[in-house]
Amino acid sequence: MNITGIIFDIKKYSIHDGPGTRTTVHMKGCPLSCWWCHNPESQSMTPLILFRREKCIGCGACVRSCPNKAISVTEDSLTTDMGLCDGCGICEDVCPSGARELCGKKYTVDQLMSELRKDEIFFRDGGGVTFSGGEPLMQPAFVIEALKACGREGFHRALDTCGFVDRKVVTEAAKDTDLFLYDLKHMDPARHRQYTGIDNAVILENLIAISELGSKINIRFPFMPGLNTDDENVRALGKFVSGLKGITGVNILPYHSAARGKHQRWNMEYKLPDLLPPTENQTRRAARILEGFGLKVHIGG
Repeated sequence: MNITGIIFDIKKYSIHDGPGTRTTVHMKGCPLSCWWCHNPESQSMTPLILFRREKCIGCGACVRSCPNKAISVTEDSLTTDMGLCDGCGICEDVCPSGARELCGKKYTVDQLMSELRKDEIFFRDGGGVTFSGGEPLMQPAFVIEALKACGREGFHRALDTCGFVDRKVVTEAAKDTDLFLYDLKHMDPARHRQYTGIDNAVILENLIAISELGSKINIRFPFMPGLNTDDENVRALGKFVSGLKGITGVNILPYHSAARGKHQRWNMEYKLPDLLPPTENQTRRAARILEGFGLKVHIGG
């Protein structure tokens, strides 16, 4: 299959991205810019090169090997012209000190399936493949074809989505998805826009649409103290979700600060430098509220 997609990570032996032991395929691109994003390197659709100046030994192998002449020597370092760089990854391959890291590599569906078949033995006890991101449906043709290919192999298919995609795309993907992992970040549209860059109207409408199609849906609720942990928001989420079909449960995902280091590594601003994880009492209180709506609740991934 000649359809290509840009993948920035294939995470093996995952136990937090759906049932059983899974291989999670992280796609590049996301329409949201969440303050707490755990994969900030995924937001751009294009491949990115991370250059660790402290590891560079100045050998010049990357400069000589770049087919597009995108890398040049400056007075005390190297510069990459991202307008010329096409993300081929050759510079990463030839760097002897690990100073260059490519985030985003092109795969065909056939190439991806060859990689996934290596893990088939781990899928036999209820595991499978999860497409995540970024937002996987930012690359709809590739992901939908890959979902179909996984189905032909008998692999369980989960799709981890923020829901902000075209209605036709998400309903088409639903035909070949065994389980949606669907993020609900805030029920108030204004606060959703504040924390993610967009409001939640399309997200909620798409959730209703796949529910009406009979999809199985696990709700993922990132739990951010002071942002969306108030009782009013938790009750609004519980009321909305409890009225939908196909909900298998709600996962409360307590905030942790691991993303801070990633933002620093990729020279991106982190807007929550002082935020602390929620207390056990906070997460248990939210769980009790949601359980009061008849929902099955799990704390953690």
